[in-house]
Amino acid sequence: MKPISKLGIGPMSQEIIEAVYRYSENNSEPLMLIASKNQIDWSGGYVNDWTTRQFAEYCNVLKKKYPKAKVYLCRDHCGPGFKNDDINDVYKTINDDLDNGFEVIHIDFCHYKGVYEERLAESKKAIEHILKKKPGTIIEIGTDENKGDFLTNIKHVDSEMEFFKKVAPIHFFVCQTGSLIKEVNQAGAFNTEFLKKIKDLSVKYDFCLKEHNADYLDSRSVAMRKGIIDAVNVAPQYGIIQTTLTLSKCYAYGINVDDYLEDAYMSGKWKKWLKKNDQNNKYLCSVIAGHYNFAKDSYKKIYKEINKYEDFRETIIKEIMNNIDIYIKNF
Repeated sequence: MKPISKLGIGPMSQEIIEAVYRYSENNSEPLMLIASKNQIDWSGGYVNDWTTRQFAEYCNVLKKKYPKAKVYLCRDHCGPGFKNDDINDVYKTINDDLDNGFEVIHIDFCHYKGVYEERLAESKKAIEHILKKKPGTIIEIGTDENKGDFLTNIKHVDSEMEFFKKVAPIHFFVCQTGSLIKEVNQAGAFNTEFLKKIKDLSVKYDFCLKEHNADYLDSRSVAMRKGIIDAVNVAPQYGIIQTTLTLSKCYAYGINVDDYLEDAYMSGKWKKWLKKNDQNNKYLCSVIAGHYNFAKDSYKKIYKEINKYEDFRETIIKEIMNNIDIYIKNF
């Protein structure tokens, strides 16, 4: 099976979203926007304070601006434990996504409070609900929490693929590759030999293999995945690119960033990403949490100040497109 796209990108800001549409049109390259429940949801999210409907409406505007672009709206990590533990909330997300034109749903019940067999059963139930409500929806499945571990149990993956093959047509199967994001780095490693065997299984079951947490890879690391992994997701990196670009422009133009850095630090959104550092490295923590706070007045203020010197929106879009290029041209 050929993947619908090689690259999924987190919609961290309006600029990043537009970069995806522009790159897709300019390069005739299908791309995926992968929205987590924290970013965008039926009840709102941290990206521009958007609901799912507002996000879809913005994407529809960009579809008209870039009519030759092919961008799939995708739900990333749809399952309990990613925003709250309420299973009803998961189904509200699914229903609202489908009502607003989402084409791909990633079912991920890795945080479901039950034994493994119950996790599979609940995943099956969610997939059947999706396909009953909107037949033809592209399904992505993944049931293991990503911890950067080097997996070895091929029989477990084989059994899981066999299970989902009987449930419905599965497009993407998410496999743990060893990748792991910590702070502003790729802290994992690519489990090559294991994944070659998993690739053989994916061919057997006619699934596309997808890797999450593929951020911060150079061209050589991306090329290592060619012929093994069919598609990758990259998200925090794009938020970090915009954050560091914003700060560098502020320093160059003498714009005070104290309020923005304080908002980012106080949000606490850096906590899960730390590895070697701690809360005392306030600047690093603020950079890590920066994109969670693009909707804050403190960010809008410095953004407006930068625009007095240059078209900052265009600067961000071009920088994001340059990074997309690394993945597309080497994968």
